[in-house]
Amino acid sequence: MVKIGKTEVAFGMPTYVIAEAGINHVGRFDVAKQLVNVAVRSRCNAIKFQTFKESEVKFPNLTYDEFAKLKAYCDSKNITFLSTPHSLSAIDFLAPIVPAFKIASSHMTCDYFVKRVKMKGKPILVSTGNVNHSSKMANKDEITNFLRIVSTNLVLLFCVSEYPCYNFDVKDFENFMVRYEPHPIGISCHYPDIEFSLQAVQVGACVVEKHITIDDDFDCPDKAVSLNPEKLTRLVKEIRIIDKRNR
Repeated sequence: MVKIGKTEVAFGMPTYVIAEAGINHVGRFDVAKQLVNVAVRSRCNAIKFQTFKESEVKFPNLTYDEFAKLKAYCDSKNITFLSTPHSLSAIDFLAPIVPAFKIASSHMTCDYFVKRVKMKGKPILVSTGNVNHSSKMANKDEITNFLRIVSTNLVLLFCVSEYPCYNFDVKDFENFMVRYEPHPIGISCHYPDIEFSLQAVQVGACVVEKHITIDDDFDCPDKAVSLNPEKLTRLVKEIRIIDKRNR
């Protein structure tokens, strides 16, 4: 069991749903707040952004000060603020304001980065990439190495690193769950609809992370894999139906 804020994440508990805002705010604080509102209306547990070192960002992003304000806005809306750091500076900035860290597939093989996150003493969620294809980031050996560094207070997210992803096999996910229990297992899904996420929940996923956008017409980096507000609401409703049936 892993506790994110006051919420327990474990097999047998309601699925923890993370709305992945990422960088779909395109550097606009007002859009970031709209994304929070979308996640709140859909009754997600958390909303997650991506935080980069301010001096190194080569695309429109939010400042650290804006992220701090966004965290306060999430608190006022009673939704958990999470973010994926993409620099050592971002790790240090986020540590006081997040209840847990998310490590991206692209960083799970960077030992110094993972150790820096672990030092903060927070629960960790990590996207593993596709364990069957080393070219899609993490393979089995790389996950084993990660587990040597972080062995407790950890959620492993099955993640096929394709944008968009059409190659999800629920049997692969079930095998992943068996291989890495007793860690809570979830899915970070890049499929542009809700089907794969629901399949994962039906067989026991503890966490679902899904990209979101404010609407289908909004031009944002992860548009091709993001759910609009209506689909996000439907995803959460369907997950809760499965939760009641299976748990």
